[in-house]
Parts: sequence; structure tokens; C-alpha cells
Amino acid sequence: MDFHVLTLFPDMVRQGLNTSIIGRAMKDGHITLNTVNIRDFSVNKHNRVDDYPYGGGAGMVIQAEPVYRAWESVAKNSKAIKQGKKPRCIYLTPQGKVFHQTMVEEFAQEEELIFLCGHYEGIDERVLEEVVTDYVSIGDYVLTGGELASMVMIDAISRFVPGVLNNEESAQFESMQDNLLEYPHYTRPESWHEKEAPKVLLTGDHNKIEAWRWEQSLIRTKERRPDLLEKNKSLKVAYFSPTGGTKKAAEMLATMLSQNPEYIDLTRRKFRKQKQYFGKKDLLLAAAPVYGGQLPQLKEALFTNFKGDHTPCILMSAYGNRDFDDTLAQIKDILEARGFYCIGAIAPIIPHIYSEKLGADRPNAEDEKVFRQFAVTVKQRLEDGLEESLMIPGNPKPEPKTMKPVVHYFDEIKCKGCQTCVQKCPTSAINKDTYQIKEELCVGCLRCERVCSGGARSSDYESVKKYLEDNFCHPKEVRWY
Repeated sequence: MDFHVLTLFPDMVRQGLNTSIIGRAMKDGHITLNTVNIRDFSVNKHNRVDDYPYGGGAGMVIQAEPVYRAWESVAKNSKAIKQGKKPRCIYLTPQGKVFHQTMVEEFAQEEELIFLCGHYEGIDERVLEEVVTDYVSIGDYVLTGGELASMVMIDAISRFVPGVLNNEESAQFESMQDNLLEYPHYTRPESWHEKEAPKVLLTGDHNKIEAWRWEQSLIRTKERRPDLLEKNKSLKVAYFSPTGGTKKAAEMLATMLSQNPEYIDLTRRKFRKQKQYFGKKDLLLAAAPVYGGQLPQLKEALFTNFKGDHTPCILMSAYGNRDFDDTLAQIKDILEARGFYCIGAIAPIIPHIYSEKLGADRPNAEDEKVFRQFAVTVKQRLEDGLEESLMIPGNPKPEPKTMKPVVHYFDEIKCKGCQTCVQKCPTSAINKDTYQIKEELCVGCLRCERVCSGGARSSDYESVKKYLEDNFCHPKEVRWY
């Protein structure tokens, strides 16, 4: 990532950032720092860049032309300009939006950022209108200039650049994630000044340790920053995923939204039957695969036993590179009728169950970048207090499809009688005595075939496979709203 800082004091910025983790990241090439001295672009023979303010008043104002020339020297070679866009230029000012963690993650999505550091009484408003895209403050107080603020922002943003931190989780799971403060830390010795390290941290039981850390985060936030709890949402992830593709995509997104999501596996019938209640402090991620352009037609329809209380939700339709058609609209319609409102929707590509070519190895690294951008947008919408459902394309009530593209085969000789297929079938479509499939219940998910260790189950879907591979092999991009 490339950082450009327009300043009257370039040495201050370089010296401040050229040490520790950020200095190492620059040395290793993960980030670059370009400091531009605004004085070098003075139109005055004495290299002055300031003048008295029109209308009188205390202090001096930085002139427009030197700032514009300094900005232009960077912008003309920027990647954004080459793409026909305006480069992201941040003016550090007490009048800007207060810097917070969601903004950190948003800015980290950019390939380059320009920071404009003010001084004296400020900068001529006309050049700010010309070049600035974001007005940002690091707090409700006044500094002598924007240099310290730019260094704070560069440090925070750099932590989300791949390779900057040795442990990638350090950036994602720390203070301010989930609007919670980080849990307390302990190291050797076990006893110090008659104070003992918590015994749970010495047990090696990772589940208990994670539970303790989560509890301590809540306690610490309540004691020190109770205001953050007003913004905190508890993420619940409900998914239907017979062969694991939708689950993988949902988990990838969930880890970007929360460090402690709760999962509800709707692939299991008992959870589809259970009543699930969600409040205003919850955030639901509802994920389902696309079967023939629609939600899977289940006896216990997905999400119909959910009840919200003006609860925000995120929709996910995972599909095998053909199209998601009406699925997002269906999920939205079901949930809105049950007390939810949609703050975001995403349609990732996953491996198609009828073809090894369609959606192979998806979601991939490029998809992950899109997921992260979407997650940041969702967080920003929550920060902004969005409480109205977004518009989502598609027909919320499509005519049910009766297409059955799969012919099932069962080999009694190879069957071990383990009943794994019976137990794992998400629709209870397999007779426990004869192992025959009840076609009226089967949704063609192929889970029985995937879990059969003896190879007793197989299917014929060659015609649909050929159609898909002849028409939909070109990789599609993740779409989100």
C-alpha cells in the first residue's frame, strides 16, 4: 500500500514512522511512504506558502496554489487517475469525522492514500474543495498540525495490510473489534507481586480460554467504555449447507464481521424446526445455496421459524457460477415478514455440486477481498444507523420449480449398513430400512453420495453437467448490495 503525505514538515513524518513495525513494513516493501514538502511548490521567491486571512483574524492561512501543486505532483501518477477516478485524499482536521475502527478497515481497502496536513490557521478552502475526498479528525481536540494525526492513521491502517503484522489475526481480533475492548493479557512469571495469572489460561483448553476472553472483553468494555456496548451487535450465522460450500462462504464473511459469531446449522432438521428469536442487539447472517435459481424446497422452509424485533440482517445466496436469480429476494421476503430488515446482501460463488469445473476453489483470495469490502460497508451502515431495508433484485415469490436433474443409484453390495447417509440427509429422504430415496423429499444435494464411505451411492447428472459446463464456465464475480 502506498501512503503520500503532503506536509510542511516531512522529516517529522519520516522519523516518526521509520521505526518498529511500520519501519519494518516499509523496509520489507509491504507499504511505501512518500513525504511531499509543500514548500517545494511555493510560488513565492522566499518559499513562503502562507498569507494573511481575508477578513482579518489571528494566524496565517496556507495558500491554495502550493497545496494544489503538491497534490498534483502525486495525483498525476496515481493509480486512481489512470482508472479515471479521483485519488483518495484525506485532510486531517478537527472538523472531520472522528476516526474509528470501521474507517480503518475501509481505508485499508485502498491501494494508495494521500494525507494533507494542515498547519497555522488552516488551508485555503478553495483547494480543499478541489482535492479533498475525506475530512478526518483523530479526536475532539486541536493539534499544532496534521502530521501526528497522519502518523496515527497510517499506523492503524497499515496493520490491515497483508504482511505488515507477523500474526494476521492480531489486526482482526483485538481492541475495538465487535465494538468491544480487548481482554487482559498475561505472560511469565505465573506469579508476580503476589498476583496470579488466571488459571484458565494455563489449562490449554482453547474453548474455555476463548470463553474467558470473551467474558473479560464484555466486562472491560462495560467498566471502561459502556458507550461502545450501545453499538455492539451479536452476530448469529444461520446457514443451510449440505456439501459445505455455503458454510465455508458464510464462515469467511462472519470472521470479518465478528470475532465470536454464533452458528445455527439449518442443514439439520431439528434446528429448522426450532423457533429462533432475535432482538435489536442481534445481527443475523442468513445464508443459503441456490438450487435451480431458488431457495431449496424443504418441508421445513428455511428461516420461517425465525422471529426478529426490528433486527438487522445480511443475506447470502451462494451459487455455483450460473446465477443466483431470485434467491436473495426470497430470503429478504421471508425475513422481512418476520421482523427483520436487510442492511446488506451478497452472492458469492462456490463449487457447483454437479460440476468440478464451475466454481472450483471458490471463494478464493480475490473473493476474500470483495468479502472484506462488503463487511466494511455493512459495519459502516450499522455505524450510520441504517434501519431501512435495501432494495434487492429478483422475484420474492417465484413459481416453484419441479426439475429433478439427478438419477440416484444404490449398490446394496457396497453398502456397509452404517446409516450415515440416513442420518446426514438434510431432508430425511432416505428410508432407514431399505436405504431407498423418497424422491418427493429429495432436493438433489448429493450429500448422501459425499458422506458414503463405501461408495454405495452414486448419481447420474451428466446431461445437466454438460449444459452447465457448455454455458457457464467463465468465472463470475461476487456481487453485493
